[in-house]
Amino acid sequence: MNGATAPLFTDVLKSIPRFFGIRLDARPAYRMEDLVGPVEIRRYAPALFVHTSADGSHDAAVRVAREKLEDYIYGDNEALEKMEMTYPTYQGDDESTMFPSALRMRERHGWRVAFFLSNNLAAGEAPLPDDPTVRVHESPETLVAVLGYRGADTEESRTAAKSDLMQALSGSRWSADDQVYWATYDQAFAIPYLKKNEVHVRVANSKTEIVVSAKVDEACNSDSEAANQA
Repeated sequence: MNGATAPLFTDVLKSIPRFFGIRLDARPAYRMEDLVGPVEIRRYAPALFVHTSADGSHDAAVRVAREKLEDYIYGDNEALEKMEMTYPTYQGDDESTMFPSALRMRERHGWRVAFFLSNNLAAGEAPLPDDPTVRVHESPETLVAVLGYRGADTEESRTAAKSDLMQALSGSRWSADDQVYWATYDQAFAIPYLKKNEVHVRVANSKTEIVVSAKVDEACNSDSEAANQA
């Protein structure tokens, strides 16, 4: 990260309470629909995200992808606009349904990482990235099941959380998609046992609704791809 893409001073200040598990950042808006044991069923409002991907093992790929996204929000864009950091940071493997299907079809290996930008902006209102591998897309309203867990972001913790989520949903009225993604709320230097994480999966009341939802999402993402290429 160079001087032109240095963090905002407000982000530096917010990183201090975040070290102790206190989070002051903007987050995607949602409303609660249901509870299945420890799992929350959330209906997320449409929101704007920026995302990219990188090949390799999880830790290395996510680090590279995060650096690209940090450069974007700190000024590596056509407007040289600096934006505040938001949380959580979303991550998923090459099959994750968090990200546009067109991108998933082109890039089969690695990890995708996304930053939440705003609850109030449309894709055309965000500055275009200078890096062509960074994309802005608008997510439609989305119904997801979410299970929270604490600790470091490790393969073991992600695998265990995914298993616990799917087991909790098994036998419930909610039909889950076949791919999960994860959300991390804290930076690497935060106190490990205070770190907040979540595993997400799209759900619906029936498998038919999941298919319809996926088709709507794909149409929305096609529009976002066109906006990125304009």
